[in-house]
Amino acid sequence: MSDEAVERIWKRTQQEKYPKLLGIEILEIEPGRARVAMTFNDDLTNIYGMLHGGAVFSLLDEAFQLACNAHGSIAVALSLNIYYLTTADPGARLLAECREINATRKTALYDAEVWQEDGKKIATGQAQAYRVGKPLPFDEKGNLVE
Repeated sequence: MSDEAVERIWKRTQQEKYPKLLGIEILEIEPGRARVAMTFNDDLTNIYGMLHGGAVFSLLDEAFQLACNAHGSIAVALSLNIYYLTTADPGARLLAECREINATRKTALYDAEVWQEDGKKIATGQAQAYRVGKPLPFDEKGNLVE
């Protein structure tokens, strides 16, 4: 099921509007792991002209949702804790990866990181998912079905 689930999630991401607003690209998805990217541009700045923490959080959250749902069943966030280490350099390409470190029938725990392409670490965190136990509600084209 997981290859099929990954394919459906890839197709579903093409219809997901919020990541597109931020310029988030999906790079890799596999059960329990995902990697995404985003370029720091002027639209993502805070009041100081630095990268807004909400943009960093959103990048990490996108990787998390893909990693935990790629098993083929619905998983939703219980928590996502982020630790901001430093701000990104203007124009930097940011990468985020979320990796499953433990899973039970009902919950899963993930480690997550955000860094620049040059290796500068921007943020780290952990996330926990609740595994609903129902199949993903996406058809083969990625459409949401009830």
